[in-house]
Amino acid sequence: MLHHSNENNTPNAAEGSPPAIFSKSHDSRPADISAEDVWYHGELNEHDANRLLQGTTPGAFLVRQTGPTRFYLSILDNDGYPKHIPIRQLTTPHYFFEGKRYEKLREIVEAFKSALFPIRKGGIMPLNGEIVEIKYLCIRSFEKRNSDEMTAELGDILTLCETDEIGWMMGRNEANGSVGIVLKSHLKPLISTVDSLSDLPYFYDTVTQEMLQFNPIGTFLLRRSSKGTDTYALLVKTQFDLIEKFLIVGSPPRGFSLAGRPFPTIGHVVARYSERAISGGVRLTRAVCDGAEEQQQIRKASGRSATTEIRWPPSSEKTSIASMSSSQCDDVLKERKEKTRRMFRGASIDTALVATSSAATTSSTFLTPSGANSMSTAMPSPANTISTGVPEHMFDHRFNYEDINELSETSSTSATTVASTVALRKSREDKQWKDCWLTLSDNPCGSSQLSVFDSQNSKLRQQLNLSTCTMFWLDESVFSADGCLFLAPPFPSNQPTLYVCFRPFSTFLKWVRMLRSRTIYQDVPPPMLQGTISVGEPNSQVSFLSVEIDKYRLDSLKTEQFYSACVSVNGVKVGVSNSFAPAGNKGPNELATVVIDSKFVIPCIPTCSTNIQLSMLSHSSQTKKGRPCGTTVTVSLNENNESVIQQSVDTAGFVFRAHRIRCPVLPLERYRPMLEMLRESPSQLLSWPSQVLPLHLKQFMYSCISHLYALSPQMMSPVIRKVIHDVLTTSTPEDVFRKDSLATGIITQCLRHLFKTPFDEFLLENSQFSQSLKSPDAAVELLVQFVDQRLLTIPLASRLLVLAAECARARFDGGEESHLVKRTLSALLILRVLNPIVFSTLNNGIGSQIAKNVQISANSAASQATNESLTPAAMTIRRMFERMILLVDQQPSNTENQYQSIINSSSSEEIHTEWVSCLAYIIAHSLTIRPSGNATTSSTSSEDVNLPISILELVRLHQM
Repeated sequence: MLHHSNENNTPNAAEGSPPAIFSKSHDSRPADISAEDVWYHGELNEHDANRLLQGTTPGAFLVRQTGPTRFYLSILDNDGYPKHIPIRQLTTPHYFFEGKRYEKLREIVEAFKSALFPIRKGGIMPLNGEIVEIKYLCIRSFEKRNSDEMTAELGDILTLCETDEIGWMMGRNEANGSVGIVLKSHLKPLISTVDSLSDLPYFYDTVTQEMLQFNPIGTFLLRRSSKGTDTYALLVKTQFDLIEKFLIVGSPPRGFSLAGRPFPTIGHVVARYSERAISGGVRLTRAVCDGAEEQQQIRKASGRSATTEIRWPPSSEKTSIASMSSSQCDDVLKERKEKTRRMFRGASIDTALVATSSAATTSSTFLTPSGANSMSTAMPSPANTISTGVPEHMFDHRFNYEDINELSETSSTSATTVASTVALRKSREDKQWKDCWLTLSDNPCGSSQLSVFDSQNSKLRQQLNLSTCTMFWLDESVFSADGCLFLAPPFPSNQPTLYVCFRPFSTFLKWVRMLRSRTIYQDVPPPMLQGTISVGEPNSQVSFLSVEIDKYRLDSLKTEQFYSACVSVNGVKVGVSNSFAPAGNKGPNELATVVIDSKFVIPCIPTCSTNIQLSMLSHSSQTKKGRPCGTTVTVSLNENNESVIQQSVDTAGFVFRAHRIRCPVLPLERYRPMLEMLRESPSQLLSWPSQVLPLHLKQFMYSCISHLYALSPQMMSPVIRKVIHDVLTTSTPEDVFRKDSLATGIITQCLRHLFKTPFDEFLLENSQFSQSLKSPDAAVELLVQFVDQRLLTIPLASRLLVLAAECARARFDGGEESHLVKRTLSALLILRVLNPIVFSTLNNGIGSQIAKNVQISANSAASQATNESLTPAAMTIRRMFERMILLVDQQPSNTENQYQSIINSSSSEEIHTEWVSCLAYIIAHSLTIRPSGNATTSSTSSEDVNLPISILELVRLHQM
């Protein structure tokens, strides 16, 4: 049972320390933790930690563990939001926390106690000796008249704390960096409850961007959005010539949401992003406020010209600089420049103020190391003030611990290149692909950028801020190619969209992993997991969309036309079905019907509220580009409604089913039992799913294994070898891989992912092959020559075929049956992979004829016929098979031990646990399915499937 502590039930807490939240001791506590350390919670995920911190006082904390060497210090800040600061145990017994080394976890807790603020000049000090810093908005300008005062202008955001001098507060101006005291009557708490957003001084019904254009970076305002009721736009100046818009949805009674993150009030939104970057390292520092209150103040000229007193023109309505006269605008710009020059002139703060500020530390709402300076909320000390006199925190070197956990301390503001590669790009769907050079970079502030160049050394073509982009995985049916992504900037935005295609497929998977963790609505913590066992901290979640389109009904369908269905997510086309003609047996009172019977599984779907659109395209022939026709169905998927079914058979429209599945991605340590069983007995683990799952989910299961193989072939090769061995053990010479099985499904999917795109390009774009189509024999010869040469450049495909040859040779080891090894390779490569691609890509009479001739050549190559009797195409295939058989003897002999060493030494980054997570969900889902009457399964029900309890508990955690 968990308890919240107070000042009386925390025996080892020092006087004045923030309250610790504690529970009973955990069995797996480190050696340096005793039962008296009630703040240590053992294995605890972030969601449960947030639940424990909710409702406690600011400064409440706990220490939790999320792995053998990963710990977190979880604290509640002054705004009521929990923060999770990482602690790393790199070498026993040393802990590293914020760049310092500690021998024990207890030393970290003892070092981070509430800091006492020093006595300042004039006897001003915080009440009760504690710092309680709160964000304020300056509603009237305040001029610095004494050395210990600060300068504040209308709209500036200030971080302040109470003092024992009535009517005064002290702290820092986030807009200009000045430090000192300020009259409380000039301020208004940033977080406040309002009945209407029009009560906020920085809210406008309609504005123009000129209101932000001539203001410093970090200036913001809030206005109504044209996207609908209860929608607002937060306009922020993030660059010299760029104003970005962020959509906020909600109302004062029910709260607000920005990028999927809930906020009680708009003030909480502004407060959060005044402490951390909202885009590209930029924080909110100044609001564009109504000047009515400002104009009511009488300011003394003090010998200054009247032009320096220009403010927003007095008016009952909010106006913009665009409405000023040219002379007024020039005066405003002149005043801004003069203030900038004064700020960088190096004017120092009063010596006594600096001396007292040097001992200031972080607010007591955080656990702060004694005698240490933190740039998050601390006032600048002389060591943190550079020669210009500008505090260092103005340069915003701070890191966001929620986004960047393992960046080393550095003062460099340059971006770090994470990866670069050659790819294909285009800005619109109807354009042609172009070669490009992509560079992924991480900024110290926490954001990431994707830079697009025409070539490696050319000038920059395009740059996307990934922290505001949404990523979409595109099915191969969209562009007839695997490895395609779509990156969508926020709407509205001046940034162009970007389609990217990666080659080979393993490169695509690696970039998906990198981009998924850097774009929005992808790599976010999942909801609380159901169940009573502790699961550790989920690293993230991965979601995929299952769409099953049965048919489409409409009275205006024409029998001479062909029709295809298009699946879009938030307006982005992610899948297209084949084209079909309407059924010809329509009754007199029936609607015309097109039987689509297409199913899609789209991985990496955004986890936010998502709109799914289904539309029909009409084609004059099966090869012509489609045009939109008929009606479009739009359904919304969200946390409360993840599945939509439409099964009406009488009305016009689609008959379909759409379901979004969200799977938690656990740390690699939690998947080790499942990976171990995958190595030892893959058939036992995967046999039931391969028998009872619907076809599209079964193909997705094979795809997950294919992705793991493409990313880590050394780890997955023993698994595939064992699956092939199990199938061949029960095979006869007459049916070698002729029947569908777990092995044929896995190998076919692996070879398709590796081979389909280059093979499609050869069939459609090779001019020599296109000219030879008039002579089927010549076309077959060119085709098999291409396959033979291409295999030499795809080592992962060759490796699979060598594994199959190795198992077949062990099974059919005899003089009369030696040709069965070639028959095995023929069944896997030709029958199950190449010929289906030929038939679907060249979807006309010539395609079926070429596929037939290729199969005849492969059968001859795998027979006992002499070389002299073979055609040139058959001889090429035989040489290809013989090369694979020769490579069997060159395989390493210790592959069985490689798997265990890899999963023991690898991290989740290397194994890509998101695909293991999807595989776990598929297994768990299959256990809820009863086999159909015509299914041939070795078990009669899921109760007959014998899986260890630990595996069952693990896979069921993924059914959220």
